[in-house]
Amino acid sequence: MSAAGLAGWLRDTLFRLLPHATRTGLRRVGKPGPDSPVVLTGNYALTVRRLIEVLAGRDVWVLVANSRGINVWCAAGGGHLTHHDVIAVLRSSGIGELVRHRRLILPQLAATGIERRQVRSATSWEPRWGPARLEDLPEFLDRQQRPRKRHRLMRFPLWERLEMALTWALPMALIAFFALSLLVEAEVATVAAGVIVLGVGTVFVALRRLPVTGGRSWLTYAGLAVITFAAGSGGLVALGDARSPALLSLGGACALAAGVLSMDLTGTTPWYPGTVNSFHNRFDIELVAERCTGAAECVQVCPRDVLEMDGRRRKVVLTRPEACIRCGACIVQCPEDALRFRFSDGRVVEPARVRSTRVNLLGRRTVPVSQAGRDS
Repeated sequence: MSAAGLAGWLRDTLFRLLPHATRTGLRRVGKPGPDSPVVLTGNYALTVRRLIEVLAGRDVWVLVANSRGINVWCAAGGGHLTHHDVIAVLRSSGIGELVRHRRLILPQLAATGIERRQVRSATSWEPRWGPARLEDLPEFLDRQQRPRKRHRLMRFPLWERLEMALTWALPMALIAFFALSLLVEAEVATVAAGVIVLGVGTVFVALRRLPVTGGRSWLTYAGLAVITFAAGSGGLVALGDARSPALLSLGGACALAAGVLSMDLTGTTPWYPGTVNSFHNRFDIELVAERCTGAAECVQVCPRDVLEMDGRRRKVVLTRPEACIRCGACIVQCPEDALRFRFSDGRVVEPARVRSTRVNLLGRRTVPVSQAGRDS
């Protein structure tokens, strides 16, 4: 990897929570021809780089739609990547003149915002959902674009959890270092920054074993503050600087870091629903069985294996509702409006509203899709 490539990888990886756009349009991987597959993604720089890496050695057309420099999952959920953007890049890229077929592979995680039926009706293309994770794309292509069940599941391997830990910890550590450098000695600031990185990394490594949702989640974040403070205090003792100002500064930094992480750690993982949009009013997916006709499009896009097709009854059933992360992809894709959200206070969010609005930064469903695409 070149120095410029390494710098780009570090920037995109460590600051992945921030938008970083790359150019939109058509790209060639290898030497694609008229029968080569067409894969669509958003213009989030890190995703485009990794997509091209996993497709190395193959001949593939890559369509980069405008997701406003945001990854496809967040962009689709926030109204920044919709079927309008897919239709636009299909028409503007000229891909229709380069291939004989009309099969388009969409990222499964964009199902929260891209209505496949709208793309099909507005163009001559037949969209199909690719796998949830990029590393499964080669096998998906080798199987003539037929997914395995595991391709639909959104895993969260250790290497990616550590990467996300750095994404959280790096800005917090830098802020702690520079802020404490103004108040106490630089070595105290260095210790505080170090234990923040170590503590956040430990949380992500042990994520499956920690309560990060529900009423007991405070134990995790309080434990993080206490453990990082204890580790930092040990470091200050070793440095011979365990005075009250240093300890108070260290304690404040550890408590603040734990508080920031608790705001929505779960929302940056594929295992848990975000806490922001259900604070004090939990909502869950609800299946209206009499509306279901067994199309099973919801099963194809669920990243957590919540839904399953009952072949005998020709109905979809909720088999693992506790695993639902409430992304809404199943609601958007269901052709019969058989799925919806229900809040704990009894309010219902019907499919029409889920399709026509997206979630803002505070987790509220207030962003009209047309406005989101027009104003971004």
